[in-house]
Amino acid sequence: MAEETETKQLFSPSDVSLHTSRKDCWVVIHGKVYDVTKFLEDHPGGEDVLLHVSASGDATEAFEDVGHSTSAISMMSSYLIGSIEGYMPPKASEHTTVGGSDEPPNSRTTQRNKGSPAPNTFLDFVLPLFMLGLAIAAWYYLTFVAKS
Repeated sequence: MAEETETKQLFSPSDVSLHTSRKDCWVVIHGKVYDVTKFLEDHPGGEDVLLHVSASGDATEAFEDVGHSTSAISMMSSYLIGSIEGYMPPKASEHTTVGGSDEPPNSRTTQRNKGSPAPNTFLDFVLPLFMLGLAIAAWYYLTFVAKS
């Protein structure tokens, strides 16, 4: 891992701002610079999303708001080309350790920062079934019972 760190470059925000086209697109997430040019066409959200966040400077907030899968997060390391020199996280908290490592954020860190979702309860499963049963009962009543 030490060799990998040495090969990564430090970029200034102005360096990154020069790479915002379809032929050359870099994205900054948690102070890390990713060359996503080859991924533009394959991005599930479309290439325009990546081009927009590339032009906006830092894509961290947009990346976290979407809630990417663990496979998407693990793919990020293959596009990592460097980091932003002197990067300071916008909101430093005790849970945010992503900016200081060469690894992309993991799903646990991302969820913890956004707030963990409510746990599934029994009602989450029963309520839709109850509504379906109610709809079928209403249909049956209106189709067969009300006509007689």
